[in-house]
Amino acid sequence: MRFQKPLSAFTLIELLVVIAIIAILAAILFPVIMRAREAAKASACASNIRNLALAVDLYQTDHDGRFPLAAYAEGASFKLWHDMTDPYLNNKQVWHCPSSTVSKADANGAITSHYGYNALYLTTIALDFSNAQQHTAFQTSDIANPSETVLFIEAKSSVPNSWCGDDGKFLLPPSQPDTDCWGRPNPVHMEKTNVAFIDMHVKRLDPKAYYEGRTPPDEFFDRQ
Repeated sequence: MRFQKPLSAFTLIELLVVIAIIAILAAILFPVIMRAREAAKASACASNIRNLALAVDLYQTDHDGRFPLAAYAEGASFKLWHDMTDPYLNNKQVWHCPSSTVSKADANGAITSHYGYNALYLTTIALDFSNAQQHTAFQTSDIANPSETVLFIEAKSSVPNSWCGDDGKFLLPPSQPDTDCWGRPNPVHMEKTNVAFIDMHVKRLDPKAYYEGRTPPDEFFDRQ
């Protein structure tokens, strides 16, 4: 009778070598996988911000070419710019960016947006919202260079623990100080943000390219 020779087992050194190889491969592949996941999220955010820009364009068609107001009182609550544009998309999911850690609701529990609106230049709203019932909105024809003027940016609150919440749905231009209820760019895509310009094109940019150290400081925000 012939007996089959038993298979030799891994030695401890061989097992450690295999584990080391797996660890090296994981260390190489993990950042690649994470970058791919983030790229997919960034693309989803870009699609959302582009849809918001489209909603503004459709809104303007029905409102003499004017941008949405920042906000106004309606009964006991406020109607905000994203509420005004929502009927043109009827999809509140586009208000949010999958990469953002900002809450999906404001301090009052209402659904909010992860995107900041350039309201200080596109409307006459005051920083303290004191003229919310009387402020007006500008038209695209009032903007000297729509392709280089910001409409929306991924944003977060400029003030920690703001009484409005952690969102930045009203975007501060660079020249303005941090203020409750107003936001700054939120570079969640490998230190970049998606930016929608008034002509509706979208770019993923480092804030240094449009927000920091510019001359004049509001170069990409004002109407000139």
